[in-house]
Amino acid sequence: MTDRLEFKGYWHLPELPDKTIAGVLTYTPRKNIVLELMGSFDSGDDTLLAFLNKKREAIIHGYTSDAKKITLIKCDPWGSANTNSFPLIKYSCQFLIIGKHISSMDDSSFHEAYIKFPVLSYWCHPGALRTLYEFNDKEKIKSISIAFDSYRDTDEDTINSAVIDENTELLLKRGVNYDSSYSRLEPKISQRTFLVIRKGDDSSINDFISNIYLYEQFLSLSTLRPIECKSVVLYDKECYQELKDGEKFHFPIELIYVQRGNNTEVAEEPRYFDFLFTYDTVKDEYSKIIRKWFTDDKNIIPIRRHLIESIKPKTVFSSVDFLIVMQALEGFAKRFRKGEIKAQKVNKPTLREIIQGVLLEFSCIDKLKNEDIDLDEVVNSRHYYSHFMERSEMKSVLDGIELYELTHKLRKLLICCVLHFIGFDYHQINDIFNNSDSHLLQTNV
Repeated sequence: MTDRLEFKGYWHLPELPDKTIAGVLTYTPRKNIVLELMGSFDSGDDTLLAFLNKKREAIIHGYTSDAKKITLIKCDPWGSANTNSFPLIKYSCQFLIIGKHISSMDDSSFHEAYIKFPVLSYWCHPGALRTLYEFNDKEKIKSISIAFDSYRDTDEDTINSAVIDENTELLLKRGVNYDSSYSRLEPKISQRTFLVIRKGDDSSINDFISNIYLYEQFLSLSTLRPIECKSVVLYDKECYQELKDGEKFHFPIELIYVQRGNNTEVAEEPRYFDFLFTYDTVKDEYSKIIRKWFTDDKNIIPIRRHLIESIKPKTVFSSVDFLIVMQALEGFAKRFRKGEIKAQKVNKPTLREIIQGVLLEFSCIDKLKNEDIDLDEVVNSRHYYSHFMERSEMKSVLDGIELYELTHKLRKLLICCVLHFIGFDYHQINDIFNNSDSHLLQTNV
C-alpha cells in the first residue's frame, strides 16, 4: 500500500458487464483511490444527465490494459466535467482489489491472507539467515557463508501458530528475499517476518479486515507506536494454476485501502528495547495472549482504542489527551473491577476511590511506585476539563507541562491495566516495564 498505482482499462457495473466505459484508476498512498471515467454508466453521452444522475456505486468491476481483474468497492462520485463529446465522471473509492471480481465485502471467497507490517520483523526476528564460518588450520577464518532454507513445505517457515477460534488461525512466518540479478557486485538479500491469517471456511474481506485491525492494535501496544499494515495479499482456493507435477499455484489477490494514520514505512531501524515487549519476551505465552486479545470481552474494545490513541506521537499536547487516558482508566475500573469495589462495600465509588483502587493494585510496579500522583489533581483536573467548570471554583487543576506529566504517569497505569487484562501477572508486568527503555515508561519525562 506504499506505492502509487495507475491502471488504464475498461470499467462496468456488475449487473451490466457489456456496458463498459474507458477510464483511468489511480491509487495515491494515504490520499485516495480515484477512478476517472470517460463517460457515464447510466446516461450515455448526455453530459447533463450524467451530471444529474451520478450516484454512489457499491461495486465497480474493471479489466486493466494488462488483463488484471479489478474490483472497486464503495465508490462515491465527487467530481465531473463536461466535454463537447462525453462526460468525465470521477469516483472516490474506499477499497481496491487487484486480481478478482467480487460482488460484496461480505462475499465468503478467501481462505488465507498474507500481511506485512513495517515493524513486525523487528518485533519478532525471523532468524531465517545463518552466518557460517569456516576456519583454517591456524584457527583463522577461511570463509564466511550466508545460508538460508528454501521453504517448500508450508509449515517449515512457521515461527508460531495460534488457533483463535474454530475458523481462524494466526501464523507468524519467516521468509527470505534473494535477488542475485539486482547487481552482480551487490546482490540483494533480506529476511522478514509476516503474518498469515488462515481460515477453515472461506471468509469475507470484512472478516479479514477485522482480524488485521486487531493485530495492528496488538502490535501498537507491544511496540508502543501506532502500527498499520504495509500490504495485504488474499488467496482464493478457486483462483489457481495447476502445474505439471500437480501442484497448485494460487494467484495472489491484492487488497488496497487508504490508510490515514502514520506512515507505514520505517524511516530507521527501530530499537527493540524501545518496545514494550518483543515476541521473545512472550513466546511461551504468545498463543494464549493473542487468543485472549482476539476473543475477549467487547467491553475492553473502547479502552484499548483509547490506549492506542494515547500513544500516538503528537506535536501538540492538549487536555483532550489527558481525558482520553482518564476515560479509559475510569471505564476499566467500572467494567472490570466491580468485585473489588463491592468488596470495599462502596455502592457508588467516587472517582477518587476508583483511581486510588487501581493505583493500589499496581503499586508493586517499580516505575509506578515512585510516582507521586496527587489524587486531588487527578480528580479536579478531570472534572474541570470534562465539564468546563469555572476555574475559580476548582482547586488543584493542572495545565501545561504539569498536566502533560500527570497524563504520562496515568498512561503507564492504563498500560498496566490492559497488560493484566490480557494475561500478564504483576511480576511479568514489572519485568516488562523494567526491561523497556521506551520514553513512554520513563519515570521522569
